[in-house]
Amino acid sequence: MIANKKSLLALSVASALTLSGCFSDDDNNVTIPPPEPTDPVVVAPEAPDALSLVVSGSVVDKDSTNIVPAKIAFLENGEASENIVNTKGEVTATVETGAAGNFVFTVKEGAELSQITAVVTADGYFSKSFNIDLTTEEDVAEVAVQLALVSKNTDSTVEEVVETEVEGGVVDAAITATAAKGKAGADVVIPAGVVLRDANGEAITGTKVTLNVGSADPTSSAAGAVLPEGLNADSAATLAAPVGVANVTMTDENGVKIKKFSNPISISISIPKDTVLASEGRAVETGDVLGLSSHNEDTGVWTKETNNEVTVGALNDAGTAYKASFMTDHLTFFTATDEVAVCNNDVSVNITGDVPAGGLFVDVQSSDINATKFIASGATSKVIYTAENAGKNNVSADATARIVLRDAEGTVWFDSENEVAVCGEAVAVTLEAPAVEYTTASFDLTGVCSNDESVSVPVQNSVVTYRRADKATYLAANAEGTYSLNNLVVGETYTVSIDVLSLETAEDQATSFTFEAGTEVANQELKMACEEVTGS
Repeated sequence: MIANKKSLLALSVASALTLSGCFSDDDNNVTIPPPEPTDPVVVAPEAPDALSLVVSGSVVDKDSTNIVPAKIAFLENGEASENIVNTKGEVTATVETGAAGNFVFTVKEGAELSQITAVVTADGYFSKSFNIDLTTEEDVAEVAVQLALVSKNTDSTVEEVVETEVEGGVVDAAITATAAKGKAGADVVIPAGVVLRDANGEAITGTKVTLNVGSADPTSSAAGAVLPEGLNADSAATLAAPVGVANVTMTDENGVKIKKFSNPISISISIPKDTVLASEGRAVETGDVLGLSSHNEDTGVWTKETNNEVTVGALNDAGTAYKASFMTDHLTFFTATDEVAVCNNDVSVNITGDVPAGGLFVDVQSSDINATKFIASGATSKVIYTAENAGKNNVSADATARIVLRDAEGTVWFDSENEVAVCGEAVAVTLEAPAVEYTTASFDLTGVCSNDESVSVPVQNSVVTYRRADKATYLAANAEGTYSLNNLVVGETYTVSIDVLSLETAEDQATSFTFEAGTEVANQELKMACEEVTGS
């Protein structure tokens, strides 16, 4: 258990010298024995250096902002990153967030990395690729992020799952799957005789395959949230604006992904009939040709399929949407696109009112834009995308979006409710404190040697996080061994987790505790593994 004790001193480095040897009197050759060593002395461990960067985040549900247990793969240029490390300096290319839904990482010493791609997968959710900005303002070492996933079961999303058997990787009878709900829709036809192949082009050996076809209403914010980031990473004068999406995956019973086919298969995406094509200045109609881009979830890389295109077919029986189709020999996330003018201005907000001590997140939500950025306490403005990066993040010259400011747990401080223009003039935001009673608490952290409790030191530079059940994680503020917990909701129970970096705690020492917000937080004592040395 974590016990109570207060200390405000800094961690110290203790050392001891062992003297040994033989001395003699040259005159009479009498040997003088060395002094007897004193009893072993227990010394406190050396303080770890503070991390130069701490990225603390949570994977959350887009609509509820509740945490989602997930797996995260960190990629650079399509390959597993070797520069993302955990708090102990160990390379961490993948992370499983567990029931807490949170993650903490830093960057390997000496690595120059301003952005990392994180591919996030979770049961019941569309997988998504995020580009995490690792740059910070001067004298700021923390980056707070939230990665929001979209459930496959909402009013704006749909998924159809088809299972079938194959032999020798060959499709015996055509496999079809149709996913349709409201304005969301996509379908797939894999003809008989097609050979199902893995990422290396080899025929699969499994005998049972599962085809998953998903889509999102292209007029809803779910479409923007489902879309993996980086679609327009190389945007110039124009950008590819998504007008329909289809997420198609296929695996065998061994978990092997079917990525390629011996012959092309057919995929169709639902395009609502009132969709306006900016390139044509009118609503979409039968015969229109759209662009096609595909995203590989294994590499996090988008590809503009210059040798392929999407053809808009006839209206559906309900007369509400067109079926836009294309042929392909591979599976991944697809989007049909229209060319639009790019935004060459900042996307930002100006804030009236006080941002609380624990900071806020600003969400920018539309059918083609989805951004979540952290706003620190005391800020009066926030640049979400610079003019240089706006187009790279799907912001068109005429872009509009709903703007929401909320705390990490989802409590709203501002909501534009309707979409507003975001390219150019900053969106005016007036904060309104919600009907929630907040409080702040703090505690001191002391390390006590497990083999000599008279030796104790303050524990600085630890990474301390805290959260309440089902909610996203906060990073505690740290000032010389005193850790502050902000934005606590009075009456709620919080769990505090302590990561002492390279320090070693005693084997039976717990590194977390719970308390009720609004009550005093006891100062904490950790039993540490301390070295014994012999002095004189």
